[in-house]
Amino acid sequence: MSRGDDAPRGLRADGLVDPIGGTRAAPRLSWRLGTAVSSAEVRVIGAASLAAVVRGEGDLFDRTTGEPSLDWPIEPLASRERVWWAAGAVDGTGRPTWSEPAFVEAPLWLTEDWTARPVTHRHWKAPAAPAPPLPELRTRFEVPHDAVSARLYLTGSGVILPELNGVKAIAGELEPGYSELRTTTLASAWDVTPFLLSGDNTLVLRLMSGIAFLPRGQRYTKFERVGEPVWAAAQLEIETAGGERMTVATGDDWQARLGPVVESHWYGGESRVEGLAEEWEAVVRVEVPSRPRWRSAPAVQVVDSLQAVPLGPGAGGRRIFDLGVNAAGRPRLRLKHARAGEPVVLRPAELLDDDGRIDQSTTGSPIWDSITPAGQTVDWTPDGVYHGARYVEISGLDLAESDDVLNFEVLRAADERVGSFETSDPFLARLHTIIDRAVQSNMSSVFTDCPHREKLGWLEQLHYCFPVLARGYDVQAHLEDMVRHMIDAQTDDGLVPNIAPELVVFGELAVKGDIDAFRSDPNWGRAVIEVPWQLYRHYGDSRILAESFPAAQRYLAYLRGRSEVDLIDFGLGDWIEIDDGTPRGLVATHGWACALETASLSAEVLGEAAESHALRSEADGVREALRGRFLDAVSGVWGSGSQASWALGWDVARASGDHDGAERALVGLLAAVHDAGDAFTVGENSLPYLIRALVESGHDTLLDALIRRTDAPGYGYQIAAGSTSLTESWKGALGDTGVISQNHFMLGVIDDWLTGDVAGLRQADDSVGWQKVRVRPRPLPGVDDALTVFDSPRGRMEAGWRRGADGVVEVWAVAPAGVEVEVVLPPGARLRA
Repeated sequence: MSRGDDAPRGLRADGLVDPIGGTRAAPRLSWRLGTAVSSAEVRVIGAASLAAVVRGEGDLFDRTTGEPSLDWPIEPLASRERVWWAAGAVDGTGRPTWSEPAFVEAPLWLTEDWTARPVTHRHWKAPAAPAPPLPELRTRFEVPHDAVSARLYLTGSGVILPELNGVKAIAGELEPGYSELRTTTLASAWDVTPFLLSGDNTLVLRLMSGIAFLPRGQRYTKFERVGEPVWAAAQLEIETAGGERMTVATGDDWQARLGPVVESHWYGGESRVEGLAEEWEAVVRVEVPSRPRWRSAPAVQVVDSLQAVPLGPGAGGRRIFDLGVNAAGRPRLRLKHARAGEPVVLRPAELLDDDGRIDQSTTGSPIWDSITPAGQTVDWTPDGVYHGARYVEISGLDLAESDDVLNFEVLRAADERVGSFETSDPFLARLHTIIDRAVQSNMSSVFTDCPHREKLGWLEQLHYCFPVLARGYDVQAHLEDMVRHMIDAQTDDGLVPNIAPELVVFGELAVKGDIDAFRSDPNWGRAVIEVPWQLYRHYGDSRILAESFPAAQRYLAYLRGRSEVDLIDFGLGDWIEIDDGTPRGLVATHGWACALETASLSAEVLGEAAESHALRSEADGVREALRGRFLDAVSGVWGSGSQASWALGWDVARASGDHDGAERALVGLLAAVHDAGDAFTVGENSLPYLIRALVESGHDTLLDALIRRTDAPGYGYQIAAGSTSLTESWKGALGDTGVISQNHFMLGVIDDWLTGDVAGLRQADDSVGWQKVRVRPRPLPGVDDALTVFDSPRGRMEAGWRRGADGVVEVWAVAPAGVEVEVVLPPGARLRA
């Protein structure tokens, strides 16, 4: 099998690398090409064995394609079935240069495949506060010969930590990820072959509360959830060298005990007392209403470890440590002089107060982790929780402990990094970095808003910041999983809630008079329409459109039911805006119009021509209603005359093909920006349209000046305030409205301007799956260079420019074979030969 640098890379099945499990029995195979490949033609083979693929033989399929993907070419995978495959770039002689082999393996598709039963400890069948220590489940079994294959299938309500023979058995953390639990429980599958012994074996499942049990007590919690069981169902299937097939599944023959973790609170932290454990007893079965759904998002893993640096002693003998950056993860404590029976307490925080003390005002309070040692040495991490933190305060340390006792294990879903942005301009480089750090910190099993106070899947950021996510990481499988959470969360009347999975219904606080604003806003709910469309355009796979379109139609019916004369007026308005005068109805109805337009495009791709036409006509009608209600016929002012009003009005005119109206709205927007002292006053929902209005009209220099301001709320203001990750407020660490998280990516849409406009690499408007690209850089005054590298669904792309000593800008672009590239040079620039 011939391999080389020009072989296809990044082989995936439904966006996952060598998946065991997945959501589809007929997965789509994909790969990326390098820039050294002269042809886009690829031969794809599949076989029942690795040996056959290594020989270049496809005994199951052998196909050739000019696309970077292949629809599943044979019968759907049966439960447990594995297919090996490889892709080969075909040169001019017809000989392929093969990739490394890959595989795809099916989980347990059928209900009858599951023999595992949900079980727990008797005290955790219906827990109430105060709760007992967390349970551990155990079984012992004999494997008569060496294992040649072993699969562990997991599902449960909280966090499950499986151990085989005293060793952690899986690479994933906080498994299996969280879901709504009343209708759906996530499931995952793992290869655990290396951990089995010939002879006696012990499988232990350590259970943590996760989101299943959230009591109000001494620790902080975002909301309360009690009375529901913390349970697990696990099925271990083994094949041995002797030909035996064994199944070890949770059931009545398992044992349970209360273990040393006395509390594991998803929000408030975890406490462990070494040596504390009760006797083993029989498990109890649990009746659960939910069904397992195989997770398609990559597992959460430890991706980095930060060495904490001591800042000096705090009050009362405490020590405060600095991680250097705001990150999401968990502390790792290593002690050599611990005092048996005396607890060591760790308190994470994003900020320090004016006196240098831990400040948990932005994360929720109190949050702490603690370990009560049984001896002098400790190597411990609270492995059932995670936190967002820049600082950690430790109390209870012996004076003899050194300053290197603390590391911070950075956790995120293992989405592969595929993009970068580089520039010698310090401000733009820092801006990209803090946005990227906020993205990583909220890349949990669901994309969250913040990694501490809420940890909830707020949906609007997914479609506003889709280019930021997808240009930085391969998020196909992860975002498809989010779409399925949206579908699962949809209510009987068609509402797609603002958060998915919908773990809590917020109804205590009215926003602009709307008590349901935190549950129902069209700019959040339309994610069920926008994200599938964005996934299709970016990755070229229409199946997620088909899967989600019925939910999209039900959501549009819900919006119609709440409309009056083609207008709606509910929700959060232009969220976190500085100028709060923008009419809520303008923001909400604009979101509805966008949803209709995108749904029309989706229907067209799905072959629903009549539906597409009807939706486009409806969108036109809604935009006409917007003009009639919010565009003053005498003054020509949109809405309140706020920046947000003008930006949304500009988009309404542009989408309607009203070029004169768009130009008038742009003039109004520019005047509003100047009236505000060349500073932002917009909120989250209008920000993307303000950016596009300025960029498409050639006002990049103005936009650059706006974002650099350090004396007015905005991106520059955040950086000047010392933010190391993007924050929830334009004022960053100095925010004075509500509880301001210091680790939010919802305002990160500006990063799309950095990669797509400053560096200049965008997919063409009429392209799908990056088949066509447009390179149109926008060199900024005072900036000497910019570069973006993107390992796209078709392969590695690059666009950059550099200002020479003569002041002339040199532009270059690189793309794989088969990709159409249009280069639009800035005035006076030259193309690198």
